[in-house]
Amino acid sequence: MRDSRLVQTAVIGNEHSDVPVVLPIAAIELDAFRRRHRGDSFWCGLLLGGCGARLADKLYVDRQCHFQHYPAGQHGNEAVCRRRGVGESSADHLYVKGALQTSLADHGRAARFSYPDPIGSALDVDLDDGRQFRVHLDGEVRPAWGGGIPILGAGVPLEPGTLSRCRYVYRVRLQSEGTDRQVWIGTESLARPTEWVPLADCGWTADGLITEAAKRILKELPTDPPPRTQSLPEAVTRLIRGLESAQRSGTVEHVRRLCEGSDSFLETLEPHARTEAQQALAEARTWLDGHMGYQQRVFADLERAVEEKRAWDVREHYNRATALTRHGGSDTELQMLHKARVFLQEKNHQPAPDTAARRRQALGRLAPAQPRAGAPLRPQRVTEEERARWQQQEAVLRVQRLVAEHQQTHMSPRRREEKLRELQDAVTAAGGALTGRLLRQIRALREKYAVDKTAVSRPVPRPAAALSDETLAAAAAAVRGSLKRAARAQQTLTWAALKGQLGTALPDMTDRERQRLVALVDAASERDEPLLSSVLAAGDPQLAEAYRLSANLLGGHLPADDREVLRDVIEADVRQTHAYWRQR
Repeated sequence: MRDSRLVQTAVIGNEHSDVPVVLPIAAIELDAFRRRHRGDSFWCGLLLGGCGARLADKLYVDRQCHFQHYPAGQHGNEAVCRRRGVGESSADHLYVKGALQTSLADHGRAARFSYPDPIGSALDVDLDDGRQFRVHLDGEVRPAWGGGIPILGAGVPLEPGTLSRCRYVYRVRLQSEGTDRQVWIGTESLARPTEWVPLADCGWTADGLITEAAKRILKELPTDPPPRTQSLPEAVTRLIRGLESAQRSGTVEHVRRLCEGSDSFLETLEPHARTEAQQALAEARTWLDGHMGYQQRVFADLERAVEEKRAWDVREHYNRATALTRHGGSDTELQMLHKARVFLQEKNHQPAPDTAARRRQALGRLAPAQPRAGAPLRPQRVTEEERARWQQQEAVLRVQRLVAEHQQTHMSPRRREEKLRELQDAVTAAGGALTGRLLRQIRALREKYAVDKTAVSRPVPRPAAALSDETLAAAAAAVRGSLKRAARAQQTLTWAALKGQLGTALPDMTDRERQRLVALVDAASERDEPLLSSVLAAGDPQLAEAYRLSANLLGGHLPADDREVLRDVIEADVRQTHAYWRQR
């Protein structure tokens, strides 16, 4: 089963490529993108931390366009995709590599590049003269200061005293311009704010990368810190250690509170202790200025992603915002995190946990039978009026599905004739509940295919006798066992494969009986157990409707007219099902 998150970045050419590409999210931009990349293939690249599978671009007019893995079995790769990031920033290390390579070539230089683990966190650069440095995109890998000065991502915290020793450090950030990512280099020092310029405006010397801001700093005489001639009071030592610890962990809120509450404390200190504390506070405030701006941008990006309902960006920004506030955040930040959590929970479309009694009661609305795991079905006390209304509503949904299939799916003449017969049965069962629009669509289909009315009105072939409640219950128990085994093996199943496994234990069924069987399989689930039917629906799209009905009976609210939403929910649910049964 593939990663069900929406993928925005890929690489071009093959799975080993380091040429990144970002898919535009607007349909009008995707048309131009396809013309520009005619003949290119897109891959979930290994240098993105991906599975190496080929990707397809998906065009939508009512939601965001994105890359998507081909269905399992196509293009020879069925591995589970475990990419950490799928948004536009997940390929930043590749964009930085490309920009550095271009900049070096413009200055007659060359370099070798490598990507240490974890993929995406850092980029190693070996210059042609033997010098080396590392670009840190995030704080996963601790910077080393023994060789060349590393280039740090805008949000990577500095250890206290770094700017006193190094006089300046380089920062890197990327900005989106259309579907491109532009690389900017910042020069950060103790005495001035970070100065940002495009990488294309930077130069190279024998010592490595150089910016105009770095040249000015190097021309200035360094100032030596005052020597420590006396021991410090314990309170000052605790303050300095607290500031260092908070900066090392990247906790903006903690650093801010320590700085804001320091004035009255400084007044109580002797001159030498006050000097040491003030120096530590000055370094902390410099760190704070840069990181508060970065943190504000992260939360602004998160808020905008939630407002625009961009689920994959919300997940990415939420993870970053959570890491920045893991040791504390402001009330506004905590409220934003809560809002993002609620949004992500709603996007999961998970059926609400229910008690067994409520499940049996809800399932009774599907058929005049009461599901019970491993036991015969019993009649349910449902009025004839309620039963008729439910059957009519179900028939309307069947009509909608069949009309859509006729309009969108290529069928052989024989298959289409069978579907038209099934449509006629559904129309008859729906009675007067069909809308005028549906009736016009049905009339157009009949005229288009010129099907003889007597042929259309013939009943759909059915088994000689309807399956008994006891037979369905026994089949549901057998199916549940097969689905558990598939979930433990991290696999999906089709109805045909299930039939091959179970043989006579899975008799021939009508669509209605298959829907009842799927509902029985899910009704036997424990309170917090994901729906096993997702394993079947993910492997066999023809059973997606049965999954939807079962999920809604157990408290879900999956719409009948949005197949893309249903597919996304099934993919998310099967991932949870695989995780749940992996160790069981």
